[in-house]
Parts: sequence; C-alpha cells; structure tokens
Amino acid sequence: MKSKSMRFRWFSNLKKWVVNNLCCVVKKKNIKRHRCKDLESSVVDKSCDLTAIDLSTITSADPPFSSHADLETEMSKVKLDDLNIVTPLGFGGFGRVMLVQVNCYSKETYALKIINKNHIVAIGEQARVLNERDIMTKMRSDFIVRLHKTFKDDDHLYMLMEPCLGGELFTLLSEGKNLSHTAAKFYTACIAEAFSFMHSKGIVHRDLKPENVLLDSKGYAKLIDFGMAKKLKRGKKTRTICGSPNYIAPEIILKEGHGTAADIWSLGVLVFAMLTGRSLFKVKQDNGMHTRNNILKGINDFVFPNEIQEIAEDFIRRLCRNDPDERLTAQKISKHGWFNEFRWEDLRDRTMEPPFIPKVESSADTRNFACERYRKEADYPRIDDAISWDPDF
Repeated sequence: MKSKSMRFRWFSNLKKWVVNNLCCVVKKKNIKRHRCKDLESSVVDKSCDLTAIDLSTITSADPPFSSHADLETEMSKVKLDDLNIVTPLGFGGFGRVMLVQVNCYSKETYALKIINKNHIVAIGEQARVLNERDIMTKMRSDFIVRLHKTFKDDDHLYMLMEPCLGGELFTLLSEGKNLSHTAAKFYTACIAEAFSFMHSKGIVHRDLKPENVLLDSKGYAKLIDFGMAKKLKRGKKTRTICGSPNYIAPEIILKEGHGTAADIWSLGVLVFAMLTGRSLFKVKQDNGMHTRNNILKGINDFVFPNEIQEIAEDFIRRLCRNDPDERLTAQKISKHGWFNEFRWEDLRDRTMEPPFIPKVESSADTRNFACERYRKEADYPRIDDAISWDPDF
C-alpha cells in the first residue's frame, strides 16, 4: 500500500509539474504572438509626439558605446522583450519601422523593422526577406545602415538596426528643390563609399533612390533597404527585373544580365536629380512606357541644363553609359575631376563637415520623419506555413 501511495503521489506531482510548465510555455508563446499589437497600443496615435516623461530619460543623440566591438557585445545580451516602442518612424510594403529603446540603455534608441510573416508568405516573398537579412549581416560600412540583431516569434520577424534620425535624402529634394554642387558631391561620395564596400563583396543593391538614403544625426548619408540586393558569384550576372522605374538601368529592362554597374547607372540618375531637382528620364503623366524608352535611348544626345557644371555633366555621363563596361566603377569615382580637392580621407574618418546638419535634439527626436503617414498593421489571415520557413532568423 505504501509503495502504491508513493507512486500515486509521484505521478500526481509529475502531472502538476507538466501542467504548470505547459501553461508557462503557452503563456509565453501568446505573449510573443501578440507582442507587436501590445506595443502598438502604447503608441500615441494623435501626433506621434512623446510625452515629457518619455523625453526625460532620452537626452542624447550620440551612441553610448565607443566601438563596434562594444556595441556587438552589448547587443548579444538584448532580447525582444527588452525593447520598448517609442514612436513609429514609417512603413513600407514589407514592414513597419519603429523607434525603440532597450530597457537597460535608456539613452540609446534603435530602429526596429517589424515584418508580418503571414503577409510575406501570402505574397511569396520569403526568400527576399531572408536574403535581405543575410546580406545586411555582411554590411560593415559607416555609409550603410547597420543591422545589430534579429528576432522572431510565431507571427513576426524583427530586425534591430541603427537609427538615422536625420530623415530621408528625399526630403531635401522634394518639391523640385535642388542641391548645391558641394552638397551633391558630399552625398554622392557617401553613396560611392557604400557601393565600393558592397561591390567589393560582389553585392549589387539594385534599388538606389532618394528614399533609400537616410541621413544620420551628424548629417552623413547611409544606404538602406537591401530587399532587392543580390550576392553575385565572380563573373556572373543576374537577370531579375527589379528596381525603381526612374532609376533602373537599361540592361535590366532588356534582360541582358546585369551586375554591379547597374548601381552606378542609378547613382548617375540620382546625381542629376540632386543638382536639378528633376528626374533625368521620367515623363509627367506617363504610364511608364515613355520613361522606359528614354532610359533605353540613353543620354548621349541629352542636352544638360545650364545649372549643371561641365565637369559634373561629364561625371554623370561617365556613370550613365549605355554599355555597363564603360561606366566608372565605385572604386574609380574618387578619381574623377568633379572630386578634385575633395578630401576623401576626411569623409571616411567622418571629420568632414556635412553640408546640412539635421535638427536632432535627442535620440528620440523624430521630427525629420512624417509620423502622420504611419498606419497600423493590417490583419493578415493566419497561415500555418508561416511559422517554419525562417529557422535561422
């Protein structure tokens, strides 16, 4: 009787232990599943402004860590539950971006990209998201937005990145505004440095446009959005048609195969936009056909406006050669005459004074982002397959 009683108590205790632990697992799973929605509820929808109590603990826009090594060490300790949303920064077709704080580092903020897995599975873009993550882990340049860490739960993927609170380069070019040659040269050099690093790794970006260039709090430009980027094998090309219609290279349209030179073409188009405030190929009230034809025609017979200096015109023409092999490479851009007397070492050391210093008073100052454009995540139907395609994220 005694042994049976002991066995009964043992099984009873085992049952209680299993039930209690199973409840804990389910509870934690539900918390993670609804993490994003719970965090969203803490965001002020009216104007995305922070309250005084929020700002009282966020005083500096400068990072608290002195080196990338220190930052990586600290980031390895951060968990998803440590992140608190401060305010939205924006949204796109593949996710929303929030400004977040880490509990234990109250003065520092980060950009958290939140991707709904059910949405990605529904549109069949799993490979693109994983590719973006894989490529960003290789990006270690001061002119490319840095990915610190990734997280995931059953419904979402998360990418924790450095924030660039100076806003988009696009805002400097909106409403037909143009930049001075000095300013355009500075931002072109920043992008050229980003491309030089990427291209040396065999990676082509394929989606350069003003919206994909952010300014940090110091005024330096950084390249973002690697959703269309691709790692190419040595000597190989890719034939995927992608990119923004106004900036796409002719070899992409013709499906002739393209490589890193496609980025150089897009940079030439961007330089023209910075200097004139206008698009090089886009036609107003066009369904895309005229713009496409203008791109294929090229700029050999194009008459440049008077505000573009002759040396700058030559630079743009060298970037936008119809033959990709005749274009300047990212590494040779610094040798062009347009950059005579430009101090590249000062740029790389970040000791050069940028032409425009954004107003950023704290690490939570989002005045340079249009928070009013933010919208909450749509309700996507649950897809069972959405859970298992990202084992290494």
